[in-house]
Amino acid sequence: MPCRAVVFDLDGTLVESHINYEKMGEQIKVLLAEMGMTEHIEDRRKAYQVIRGGAETLLEYGLPKENLEATLIELDKVMNNIELEALPTMLLKPNAHETLTELQKEGYRMGIATRSHGEYAVKVLKKFNIAQYFHGVIGRDETPYPKPDPRHLLSTIELIKAKPEETLYIGDTTTDLTTSLAAKVDFIGYWRDNEWAKRLMDGGCKKIIKDLYDLVELARN
Repeated sequence: MPCRAVVFDLDGTLVESHINYEKMGEQIKVLLAEMGMTEHIEDRRKAYQVIRGGAETLLEYGLPKENLEATLIELDKVMNNIELEALPTMLLKPNAHETLTELQKEGYRMGIATRSHGEYAVKVLKKFNIAQYFHGVIGRDETPYPKPDPRHLLSTIELIKAKPEETLYIGDTTTDLTTSLAAKVDFIGYWRDNEWAKRLMDGGCKKIIKDLYDLVELARN
């Protein structure tokens, strides 16, 4: 089917973010220890695994079940605060405005599916004056099934009144690729850097662009 919609990842794809993940990881490590989780969080990678795995992983790693709800709330606060701290240092990706303007002119429905907090996402869009291009945004706190669960992407597509088979999803990480494959939605990789581009290609990504404006021609075809 012809492409009628484009869904974007946010950080690393539309914006160059400088979120302090080291600080986030340290605060998460302290929080989980205070909440009684028995598995030790050694580094940022392990903290990310916990975040990505959600409630199920927290329980597997030894978090007392009675502390689960409070822990999830506090984890979200930690991540949101660190993300919001990064707003002043954020940059819009080259040709983002031009790409969004052209896609809007040609009538594409557009949305954002991000693992960032919804409040943060809205503030990013306002900061760069690009909120008006999007028909819907779903952050990690606005779905019970955040990426890489395909339901995050599928819910975003439904929100913008499109269909999976007529949508392109563009992102810069293997989480985005995995989400897209599981949702059976065509994926375009964004070349954030050489390392992540290699991970995308190793993961089976068929098309990677270095200039966002290339997305316009891909959507047309």
